[in-house]
Order: sequence, then C-alpha cells, then structure tokens
Amino acid sequence: MSTIRQILLALALAGSVMAMSQPVVINHDANRITLNGDDWTSLISYLNNPRRHNYKFTIVHIGDSHVQPGIISDEVRRTLQERYGNGGRGLICPLALAGTNEPSDYVLKSSASISASSRLLSSSKPAGMGMTGVAVKFSGAGTTLSIKAKHDGADFYRITMFHSTGKSFIVEQNGIPVRGKQRSTTATDYVLDTETDTATLRLRGDGALFGVRLLNGKRGVVVDCIGNNGATYRSYLNIDNFARQISDLEPQLVIISLGTNEAYGSFGNLTSNIDQMLNDIRRVCPGVKFLLTTPMETQKRSSRGYHIQSTIAEVRDLILAYGKSHHVAVWDFYQVAGGAGASNRWLSSRYMKTDHLHLGNDGYHLQGRLLAQALLRLLTGEDDGCDIVEPINKLGTSDLLDQSGR
Repeated sequence: MSTIRQILLALALAGSVMAMSQPVVINHDANRITLNGDDWTSLISYLNNPRRHNYKFTIVHIGDSHVQPGIISDEVRRTLQERYGNGGRGLICPLALAGTNEPSDYVLKSSASISASSRLLSSSKPAGMGMTGVAVKFSGAGTTLSIKAKHDGADFYRITMFHSTGKSFIVEQNGIPVRGKQRSTTATDYVLDTETDTATLRLRGDGALFGVRLLNGKRGVVVDCIGNNGATYRSYLNIDNFARQISDLEPQLVIISLGTNEAYGSFGNLTSNIDQMLNDIRRVCPGVKFLLTTPMETQKRSSRGYHIQSTIAEVRDLILAYGKSHHVAVWDFYQVAGGAGASNRWLSSRYMKTDHLHLGNDGYHLQGRLLAQALLRLLTGEDDGCDIVEPINKLGTSDLLDQSGR
C-alpha cells in the first residue's frame, strides 16, 4: 500500500471514530449541592472571614476506586486553594508500597523492602490497618523514606505520620533527630528544619506506616484524600477506631463518595451504614459537616455483553433519601452526569473506560471540576443550596446540556 493511500485510510478511520463519538452530556442546572435543611452558615463564614489568621480549612474526601487515583480530590484542592489559599498537599498514603495504584502527584519510596503490607479488602492484614486503608511495615531496624510532592505550591515542613497504635517512629533528617510530638496514639507530628517539596527521612521503629500528612505554614485549604479499590461504607467501618483516626485530621467538611461497590454487591444495610459512619465521626469531630455524593450510572458485563447496572440508581435513591431525611447535604453526580443513559454517552466520548465502570483520567478531571464548581458556588454564597433534587424519571431531554451549555 502506498504512503498516500495509508494516510488517506488513517484519515478516513479517524473521521469514522469522530463521527461515532458523541459529546459528553452534563446537566449543568443540576450541578449544585442540596443542603437538605443543614446549616453551613458557620462553615461558610469561617472560610470567607477576611480576618482569619493561619487557619487550615480541612476537607477529608473518603471514597472507593473512583477516589483512589486522587484526581477528583486534586481538582477540588486546586480550585479551592486558588480561591482561599494553599494550606498544603495534605495526606499521602503508601499505596504503591502496599502494592496498589496511587495518585501521580507524589512519590513515597522506601530504601528497605516491605516486610508486611495490608490493604483494605485483603483477607489478612499482617501490617495492621489504619484509617487510610493501607499499611506497610519495613524490614530491618529502619528505612530511609523519600517524600516528593510533585505539583507547584506543594512545599511542606510540617509532617504528621500515621502509624500503629503506640508505635511512633524515631525520625532523623540529614543525621539530625527531628523531634516528634504525639497527637494521638496513632499520629505523631514532626517539624522539619526548612520548607521543601522533597524530604529524605531516616525512620527507626517496628510499627506500620499508614500515611504521611504534608502541611506548610500558610493559611488555606487542605484536602485529605482516602480512597481504596472496592471500598464500601462497611469496609471503612470495619477499621478499628476509624472515626477517631479521622479526627486527627481535624476536618471541617467530610465528603463521602461511596455506593458503587454496594450496588455491585449488597446494599440492604446501606442506610444504617451511612448513619453509623456519620454518627461515629460526629462524636469525635463536633460541628463537622458532611457532603454525600452519588455514583453515576455504570454498566455490568454479562454473557450477552454490557447492560445498565440498574442497582446504581437504587443506591443513588437511598443516598438521596438519607440526605433528605437526616438533613445532610448531597451532591447528586448521577443527575449531573446526565442521569439514566449517561454511561453510553460517557463511553462514546471516551470519558469512561472500556470496563464500563471506571472513568478515564479526563473523566475524573471533569467530575472533579464539576464537584469543585458546586462547592465553590455554595461556599461563596452564590447558591443557597435549597433546591430539591428531582427524581431522574422527571427529567426531560431539555434538562441535559453539553459542556458548552448548548
């Protein structure tokens, strides 16, 4: 085949692919947080107070495999930090050291091999388990832990290490001991000698490491991300003292993005599990606010191909009902993403992966930007959050808008 014919064929194939693809459809009118009668006035006032000094406004985002890559949380982090200031990168977890995927905006490496590791859904947990859903133990008496925060403005000098109960690490930097101050039985604070985006620390101790939190000396927003493949409300509730460990982050807002895995398994106890998680956290974090998010439509494979996973809509309805009856704020991503039939459009636009379940990087970036916009709209006072979420079956095609608003 001649070079010209090859080029023409390639162009024809590209044109066919473009012709088959559809623009992803977003319901922009639905992109708002419904407060369901909750009062965020004090939270909004605190965040927008021009006289604030050295505050850290902390958001903890808890989720499953959609959250584990960190893309959604990072879009929220970037958007809110641009508006309210950068308080630091926040929590990073030894996901790669534990043998699973981790966000791309940090590197956490050890000079020692891993003697034991645990993941949230593993049947045995030889390294124990902390609130992050992963844990690693290092071989030998110590290890050199290398920390790199990769995006702009991620310098840090304050570090909190989360570890096995009563098993804090002795830390050295450049051969000089770094004094630790115990925050709780599973968290210890350290202050480095200078602010940096890279640190090489010598750790000594036989405990497990659950995560490291990176903060700077500035006021602003911190977004701590806890995401684990396959996670459900129940799997986090099975972590000993999960809520108490969350309290070490001192959150003002907790975003919970779960429900997909319940929809692919059992969700008969979903309402009670949501209630238990929120009440557990409330007991140790007085005044904290919650934002529940719903999963978008996905598809399940069968012998005849893929079909809509109808239980996603059922789980979505349960989350909406809980928010309404318990006065908890909800962001209905199911509706924002386009409601029933959205998965085919997201697949066609290549925002959803070919597993018909997870989004690609572009899809998660879009989801994160939409969530950040909804949060910013409420936190700046541009939206009062009082809209009632309409059931999907009452939405007409006129309610579905593409990204340009056409």
